[in-house]
Order: sequence, then structure tokens, then C-alpha cells
Amino acid sequence: MTQPTDSPNPVEPGVSPVARVRALAAQMRERCLRLDELSTGFDRGSGSEDPDAIVALLAKREPLVAELAVLGDELAAMLNDPGSARSLGQGEHEQIRDRLGELERVMARIRERDQEARASLQRRRDALADQLASVNIQRGAARAYAGSGRPVNPTVQDGMG
Repeated sequence: MTQPTDSPNPVEPGVSPVARVRALAAQMRERCLRLDELSTGFDRGSGSEDPDAIVALLAKREPLVAELAVLGDELAAMLNDPGSARSLGQGEHEQIRDRLGELERVMARIRERDQEARASLQRRRDALADQLASVNIQRGAARAYAGSGRPVNPTVQDGMG
């Protein structure tokens, strides 16, 4: 029987803190690498002309980000708990912290790629907005030069009407 928790993998009674920390670190690594893979796809997809592909990629990433947040909170709580830290031992504790440092570097790369993709999408959006504005101006000019087909009323009115 498991305890209720927000974690994707609840803590089972009798599971040692060492085993749980190792499992959490492994789960975080797996999800982080998957997110990195999807992030690379997002970077490539942001240059595509298919916005549906970008939305689908973001939909795949969202649950991974949510799971990483929950796993990270649980792992941080365990690593910061003096009892859990003692049961891990100094070497294991440092090793887990080192792995988390590696994951933080992966996440930094993901954030950097996301910022580049966001900038690329914003440039494309701005270019499209400029094109649309230009088309609207051209249409307005074409209508003005084409005339309305009605006779022009040469009456000039002064300020009095």
C-alpha cells in the first residue's frame, strides 16, 4: 500500500531513504534527458512553418516539467533532511548532489535553447505582422487609386456647411 503524495512515484513503506533518493535521482535524470531531447526538437521545430508541430511538442514537454518539479521538491526535501542525509552517508550525499548539478547544467542548456527558440518565434511573428501591415496598406492604396466607381461630387463646403 502506498502513501498519498503528489509525487509520480509515491514512497512505499519500508523503502529506505537511500533507495528512495537513488530512485528519485534516476527518475529526474531520465525525465531531464527526455526534456532535453524534446527541447532539441522544439528548437528545430521553431523554425518550421507548422505551428501545430510546435504546440504538440510543448504539450509533450509540459508533463515532464511538472514531474521534474515534484521530483525535485521531494529529492531536495530528502537531501536537506539531516536524518536522510546521515542515512545516505557523506559519499552518497555528495554523489547525488553532483548528479543534480549535472541535471542543472542540462536544464540551463534547455533554458538557453528555449530562449533562442522564443526569440526566433518572436522575430517570425514580427515579420509576419509587418507583412500583414504592408498588405493592408497596399490594399488600401489600390482601393484608393481604383476609385469607387461613383461620380465625384465637386461640391466644396466651407466651414459653415
